[in-house]
Amino acid sequence: MPPGPHRELVDALHDLHHRAGWPSLRTLATRTGISHTTVSKALSSPVLPSWGTVELLVEAMGGDVDQARELWLAASTPSAGRDAARGTERGATPIAGRVDELRVVRQHLASGTGLLLVTGEAGIGKSALVDAAATTTDVFVAVGRCLHLSREMPLLPVADALRAVLDHDGGRWMTDALAACPAYVATSLARLLPELDDGPAAPAADDPWGLERLFASVVSMLRALVDVRPFAVHLEDLHWADRSTLDLLTHVVNGASLPPVVATWRSDDPDVSDAHTDWLTRARWTSGVAAVDLRPLTEAETAAQLRLLTGHPADDLARRIHPRSRGLPLYTAQLAASPDGVALPRALVDLLDRRIGDLDDVSWRVVRVLGAAQRRMQPGLLRDATGLPQDAMDQALHLLARRHLLRPDTGDDAELAHPLFVEAVARRLVPGEAAEVHARLAETMDGAPGVEAAEIADHWRAAGRPDQEVSARVDAAIVAGARFAYEEELATWQRVLALWDEGHRPDDVDLWEVLVRAIDAAVEAGDVEAGHDLAARAGRLQLDQLGDRARAQVLHALGSQRYEEGDAAGAEDLMEQALRLLDPLPPSPELFRLIENRTGLLLQMGRPTEALAALDLAAELLDVADARFRRRYQATLVWRALQTTDDPEAAIEEALRALEDADDPDPVADLMIAANVTDVLLRTSAPAARSEELARAPLATAATWNLELSYPGVLVRTNVCWAHLLEGRTSAARGWIEPITRSGPTTNTAFAHVMLAAVELREGHVPAALRRSREADEHIRVHDQNWALCLPWAAEIELWAGRASDTCAFLEDVVRQELEGPQAAAAGPLLVALARAHAEVMDETAAPSSLRRSTSSSLRALVAGASADPLDAGAPDVAAPARALTWEAELCRLEGRAAAWAWVRAASQWDRAGRPHESAYCRWRGAQLALREGRGTSAARLARRARADAREHVPLAGATTATLDRVSTT
Repeated sequence: MPPGPHRELVDALHDLHHRAGWPSLRTLATRTGISHTTVSKALSSPVLPSWGTVELLVEAMGGDVDQARELWLAASTPSAGRDAARGTERGATPIAGRVDELRVVRQHLASGTGLLLVTGEAGIGKSALVDAAATTTDVFVAVGRCLHLSREMPLLPVADALRAVLDHDGGRWMTDALAACPAYVATSLARLLPELDDGPAAPAADDPWGLERLFASVVSMLRALVDVRPFAVHLEDLHWADRSTLDLLTHVVNGASLPPVVATWRSDDPDVSDAHTDWLTRARWTSGVAAVDLRPLTEAETAAQLRLLTGHPADDLARRIHPRSRGLPLYTAQLAASPDGVALPRALVDLLDRRIGDLDDVSWRVVRVLGAAQRRMQPGLLRDATGLPQDAMDQALHLLARRHLLRPDTGDDAELAHPLFVEAVARRLVPGEAAEVHARLAETMDGAPGVEAAEIADHWRAAGRPDQEVSARVDAAIVAGARFAYEEELATWQRVLALWDEGHRPDDVDLWEVLVRAIDAAVEAGDVEAGHDLAARAGRLQLDQLGDRARAQVLHALGSQRYEEGDAAGAEDLMEQALRLLDPLPPSPELFRLIENRTGLLLQMGRPTEALAALDLAAELLDVADARFRRRYQATLVWRALQTTDDPEAAIEEALRALEDADDPDPVADLMIAANVTDVLLRTSAPAARSEELARAPLATAATWNLELSYPGVLVRTNVCWAHLLEGRTSAARGWIEPITRSGPTTNTAFAHVMLAAVELREGHVPAALRRSREADEHIRVHDQNWALCLPWAAEIELWAGRASDTCAFLEDVVRQELEGPQAAAAGPLLVALARAHAEVMDETAAPSSLRRSTSSSLRALVAGASADPLDAGAPDVAAPARALTWEAELCRLEGRAAAWAWVRAASQWDRAGRPHESAYCRWRGAQLALREGRGTSAARLARRARADAREHVPLAGATTATLDRVSTT
């Protein structure tokens, strides 16, 4: 199949089939209810399948139906090479979105009557829509273009359309049509097409009925053309049509047996005359006239347009471009050439400048304020910022509205019609003018309802007034922190520090407080590098000159940052120093927060007894705690209940009640509760759907507050993804983890990237999974218990990539540390991965028996010396029995004395735990041993069951298939 939209659709279906684990054609036929022959044709035939077939297949394989529809629509649009046969001069390309509009225009061209108006602002895609519709019909579409000329040329677009017919086949079609018309038609039409003139004609001035005769001739010709073959007319840019063309269109629009007419009309052109606007208003109310009003594209549709333009997935590009283009396809196409460039493309600059045109002084004063403000403005605020009297401002707004420079849907407020107008206004400001406007805006907006401190600070900065900016920045940072916008808060405090260093210092805040708040923001945002630099500066403060409370807050912040950098012992020491300073003082919010943070530190260090004691101490200070940290304390109580209860479901219900308590709302605390709950569910037999149910509400709130990339937000999505992977549902797992892994790994999102790497492994993209997993590892600063839990997934990727020796190296130290500490009981998955890695190294190197036995003995000794049994089959983790059996089976393989029955026993336990991929792995190992022992029937049975369980795990499915092939050839 040649490159093109159809090839892209088939490639996407093949990739989806691959990621779904290569289900057979008959399996897909059973799931979809269509024949396996139809399935085969959809995946391999050069004939485009129907949308119904594609939709069923994509749903059956767990794919993205909306994306598949975009690909199918692109594939179903014929190539631009068919344009010449339809009278269009430029090639039409597939368009994004516009599904309903495309259907309406296509149906009108193919079987409609009368006039269909396609309206919208410049760049909305009117012509592209009509062109795309024309290429998907068997109708000849003659195009007539209306031009914006210095003087009118009567019936120019009509002549243009008729000439397209005349040039189509050497004039045979028109000759046949003329033969069916009255004799005067050819003579009359010669005024439009001199090519038809076969003798002298009466001058128009000598014929008082010439225009009527010409109209009648055009109508007669159009009817005759329709009688010969399917025919339609496309009048481009009708808003520039001459009066004669509009009169003719009014005359013919209700005529019987006439060709359908589609006309495009620009709705925001300031040069359109009042007479044309009146004609459009009358036409909309005329029988036989319909209209399609085009709206801007959504962000998803813009992504589809960019995919068509670039040939590559463009979701990230659309996220950058759509806020500037506002969904206008022309603007999107122009911005795609330089999406991150400071300067706009020259063609787009010219277009925007023409839209603004020349404004009088009063109107310019309004436009420059709206451009500098970059927002909707209330009438009073706009009047104060412009300094204009009410009458003058009203007059200016009327003018701007007539020129379509204002948004029409803002009520009493005023706003420029498009974000790119802001840039056009900025280009017109002369030196010094911008500073004046921004200073006036900052003064006017200060204290105004709905205006945030950050906006005022930005205007002071643009005005070149750092002395005024610094205090506004402090206010802006505090506001950002209050709404959990931690990255914004951090950046704002950093700006305050930069201004501080330039000598601009606010009156109501000290340097130590700025640094403490900035470090706290860096910790919350997961920006370890920024936190390190801030902590270094805070460490240079003369702490002995601060009061005890201030000194304690600095030490607390330094301790939090020290922990983020992986130094738990150093963090504990700094927090202990802070505690000694605050303890003698009256109870305070600072003391409560210190104890609450220290509780979390002790938990991460694996010292739960001390953590619980600290939690009890915090309970005594609830009355003085800030509301936000009371809520987070409640999240820690939920953790304690979940860890100590014998009835997890009851504890979960208690957690749900905690989530519903809105007395002290805090989306971060809600995420912490959801993370704790879903973490417990991972250790039970609860289905992934249960984790989804508990995660949806907190994640929806997190999205509202832009907290999806916060540490607890990432943990919640990671846990749900994890649950789906345990159930063998790779495509569902991708859906949960993909939204937070669209950019590279950070300290907060590194865990999520490991989970995405696990997904990519199962999809068969092993090199990509390996790269992602290793890149995520480089961003981890704290190898705490959460990271240790993720390591088995990283080890699995290394092993399937054939890096068993590397796996042994990076697991050895971690396993030893885990077994020596209080978290030894949770080290079971790491031990199993380590045993598998050593067994594969031994098999790869054909190691002697002595080395095998000594390695196995070392591993057993590690377990024997652990502070708690990591392979206790009676542990509350539902997978513990299966894990213990797998450990023994891997050790037997390591020792060279493996038996198939050991793997089968482990597989049966994994079945009970509901972990199909683990079951498949064990049965595959059992099948290999059975085959080696000459038991082909048993090997085949085990391998077939393994392949069934390995659905959505491409490498494992491939390995089991290879084993089955060996059985069949034995």
